[in-house]
Amino acid sequence: MQVIIDLTERFLPGRSNQFVYELIDSKDGKDTFELDSADGKIVLRGNNKCSIAAALGWYLKYTLKYHISWCGKRIPDVTGELPLPEPYSRVIEQTYRTYMNYCTHSYSAAWWDWERWEYEIDIMALNGINMPLAITGTESVWYHTLLDLGFTDIEAREFLAGPGFLAWQWMTNLEGHGGPLPMSWIEEHEALGRKILERELAFDMHPIQQGYSGFVPNLMKEKYPDGNFLIKKTWNNINHTTEIDPTDPLFQTIGMTFMKNQKKIFGTYGFYACDPFHEGFPPVEGSEYLNRVGKTISDLYEAYDKDYTWVMQAWSIRKDIATAVPKEHLLILDLHPDFPIRHDGYWGYPYVAGVLHNFGARMSLHGDLPLMAENRFNKAKESAPSAVGTGLFMEGIGQNPVFYDLALEMLTRSDSVDLDDWIKGYLERRYGKVDTNACKAWKLLLDHVYVRDTDFVERGTVLCTRPCLKLRGTGPMDSFHVHYDNKVLAEAIELLRSVDCDTEGYQYDLADLCRQMLSNYAQTLYANVPEAFYKKDLAAFDRFTKEFIDLLHEIDTMLAIRPEWTLQKWIGDARALGKTEQEKDQYEYNARMQITIWGNESNSLLFDYAWKEWSGLIGTYHAVRWQKFFDMLRDKLVNHEEYDEDSLPVFENRIIWHASKFYEELGDWEAAWNHDTTPIPLPKIDHSYVMELVDKYSAKITA
Repeated sequence: MQVIIDLTERFLPGRSNQFVYELIDSKDGKDTFELDSADGKIVLRGNNKCSIAAALGWYLKYTLKYHISWCGKRIPDVTGELPLPEPYSRVIEQTYRTYMNYCTHSYSAAWWDWERWEYEIDIMALNGINMPLAITGTESVWYHTLLDLGFTDIEAREFLAGPGFLAWQWMTNLEGHGGPLPMSWIEEHEALGRKILERELAFDMHPIQQGYSGFVPNLMKEKYPDGNFLIKKTWNNINHTTEIDPTDPLFQTIGMTFMKNQKKIFGTYGFYACDPFHEGFPPVEGSEYLNRVGKTISDLYEAYDKDYTWVMQAWSIRKDIATAVPKEHLLILDLHPDFPIRHDGYWGYPYVAGVLHNFGARMSLHGDLPLMAENRFNKAKESAPSAVGTGLFMEGIGQNPVFYDLALEMLTRSDSVDLDDWIKGYLERRYGKVDTNACKAWKLLLDHVYVRDTDFVERGTVLCTRPCLKLRGTGPMDSFHVHYDNKVLAEAIELLRSVDCDTEGYQYDLADLCRQMLSNYAQTLYANVPEAFYKKDLAAFDRFTKEFIDLLHEIDTMLAIRPEWTLQKWIGDARALGKTEQEKDQYEYNARMQITIWGNESNSLLFDYAWKEWSGLIGTYHAVRWQKFFDMLRDKLVNHEEYDEDSLPVFENRIIWHASKFYEELGDWEAAWNHDTTPIPLPKIDHSYVMELVDKYSAKITA
């Protein structure tokens, strides 16, 4: 029980001697936990250590009123003897409680050290998560596999992407982007990956490791010229990738080499993630070929581990691949409520009913809390009964803390919750009290912001949009539609600011509402710019563009109120992992590129996908882009020249990278910004500055 004792000590230092930890039998084969008391001590019971950790989490949350979050935690001091809990027991209907998307490992966890990973694993354990995606250190597996297959050190490291993009390499979308990977990174993350796995296994979790799908370096066809290699189309203009045909005997050789290296480095634990042709197209058409792909990969896993479970995302799932696998050896990870219906209930295969919620770790307020409160697992089983678990598959964390507090809780619940009642408990934990005005503010947010059908698409932000007259989208998979009146946020802010509270969660929420309200207002303000331009009203154009640029810089300053909303922290975390100045510069380049250009510098399709409303980023990058655009438009007005934006080529609802001479020059500037390593000053402000901005713009917002 040492792992549980240590967990207790991290949240209740010196108090673990007030607890008794007991192992009990499962209930009808299902995980269970209990809270009780005996002889003045708190008794935590569970059928395994993950269940006992969940019991501790329930005690911290509902007896001590702890609020453990990425976005402002509240851990009150408890003096004297700890209060005894009310007796409580839970049978967890969900066999698997799965956690993390591949993308989460890069959008959120790219620069995490062990201390940060330990906190995340603690959050998992306290919330009963028993199936985390565990891919940290996979770069070491690939490195040693390629050495075994005849690659040199530099050839293997040039294949490996930079730290900001490893997630998409493991999903077989790219190679080498942002690389080559330094040897120091490979070695340190091998060690980090071991520590992560050791801790997850100590909690009796079932980590999902990387499987093998046929992905190989482009150079492999030179190393093995007789192999049957299949060249895939480029993914988002980054580069093409190569697959070894599963019907080629070489597939088994490469695949087994990979799997054995993983076992040697990390051990093997029965669950292997593999998504053939993720966000791509099979090189050969037809059901017969896809069925052979599924069977060949399945045969590889069976030869390696007869008790294997292939874990397959439903994002790019293909029936002919999935149904080639025996049902007892496949687990499907569902990312959206419509997917089981769209895929015929996953053909009777066991699946985890999950939620994606967030793309690119973007920051807009959104989330379908009513659906979450109803219990997604129960809803999923109504349409596709083979659901065996629940999961959170967000691309990035660190936003919308209310959504994730409920989502984490619902992973192990079999009932529904009343949102109005639940939010009162949430505010008591987060703010330390149930305040009338705080409840009114959050009632507004529940009724207007966190409403139905708001999981899947973020609201775009004009602050971070690549300049254009007609707003289409900031990044792929977002929209400029605001599903509520901005006055709702203004009213909620006025209610919240009247609350006498100084907890970190309260301060985060108040600042977050201000950020979103001003971002929404910027979109309204910007609408005046194209109108003035098309009317050829130079005076109005100058007035509105100046107001817009001034607002961007004010917001840039305001965002410095939260360290996690700063470019400086993102870059600082990246540079801290470099061992040499060259490595630090490379990691900074990865950090900058991921949140801006993302892809190919000469013709990016994913630019601004992972947009962030961050201090330092808006001021030095986005505001500068907008100013260049306004300068170009102003020259057109002064010289009586036309500007036909509608004639420019568009891809996925955005003007393409090099659509005109202006955008070519802008692209060159953006690339230069990505390679810059000049330190960016961090504004020093307090919450009074945030409220000054609210007061300055509230009349315009509520008019």
